[in-house]
Amino acid sequence: MPFTGGQFRYKYEIEPRTWYRNLHSVTEYIYFTRLIPGILVQIIFYKNGVEMIRSVTKYFLSICLFGLSFGLVDYDSEIQPIFNLKCTQCHGNSAGLNLSSYANIMLGSNNGDVVIPYNHSTSELWIRANSGQMPPGNDDLTDEQVGLIAQWIDEGALEEPGSSSGCTDPNAYNCEDSMAGEYINEVGPIIYDYSCDGDPTHAGSENCSEEEICEGYYDPEATEDDGSCRYPQAPHGDEVVFDIEENGISADWSAFDPPSTALEYLDSYHVQRCVGEGCTWVAGFTPGDINITTSFFDEFVYEDGVEIKYAIAVKYLNNPYWGWAIGASYITPCNLGDLNGDGGYNVLDIVALANCVLADSCGGGG
Repeated sequence: MPFTGGQFRYKYEIEPRTWYRNLHSVTEYIYFTRLIPGILVQIIFYKNGVEMIRSVTKYFLSICLFGLSFGLVDYDSEIQPIFNLKCTQCHGNSAGLNLSSYANIMLGSNNGDVVIPYNHSTSELWIRANSGQMPPGNDDLTDEQVGLIAQWIDEGALEEPGSSSGCTDPNAYNCEDSMAGEYINEVGPIIYDYSCDGDPTHAGSENCSEEEICEGYYDPEATEDDGSCRYPQAPHGDEVVFDIEENGISADWSAFDPPSTALEYLDSYHVQRCVGEGCTWVAGFTPGDINITTSFFDEFVYEDGVEIKYAIAVKYLNNPYWGWAIGASYITPCNLGDLNGDGGYNVLDIVALANCVLADSCGGGG
């Protein structure tokens, strides 16, 4: 643990033979391994080495203390004492605002959040304290106290310096894939867009392009997982195997292998069959059904040569609703024989067969 300026002076002045053994911080190590050799060289070239050492010592101490002052604000020892002294007499629970602990403060008041991490100027807590409105009367916070609160908020309003909580799983929704357009799915006439692009109708008001993290998105700077991760993985493409039968189409996605971290939240599958702009729920896989079956038989009268899209949605318990994870797979049913439906087998049927073979959609594939 790095020690304070007072402790440093004590070790330097009172324990000249042992102080160097107790220096552990990175800052102190850098200063001593870089400055001391330079000092010795200067002593050789200057006559008054003693005076020079005194001057350099003062400079060294000031730099050390200056460097130590750049540490992150500690909530328990620096912020909570301000609230205890000035605020909790009223805001033990006034207007729904409780300033008695970090957890209570972050819950906000009846009017919403009072602390906006990384932005003190929009945080109601700082605005009230800075204006002198709170605390009431003549017992205003000092400029230093107001500044310390602002610094704490701008550092992320952390409970512990150097730590932050969030989604720590890179398999979850993430900014890289979001910016590449991976989280946009079209199911019939409806477009599901869960990009982190600043649109509150998508993943939230945050914006990945501005290095902001949407709720439930992977946060590479988070050090503690808070269970907020949301997952986009759903069966699609080669993970879905189709078989055409006379009275319908069967599908199997047992090859779908979501990350183990997502698997523990997987609740159920839901499937829609889309032809053109119209979509219909597959029996047994509607939003009202709960199952983890990885196959179905869709009994319906299909039309040869007409493409069908199956949208398989995965409901994860920590996603806001089932539509957060959707995969699309396509098949164009083709039967040997009268493929074009004109009542006979002719060259047009051969062309239709060739087309579905080239498209790899004649009764199998995803």
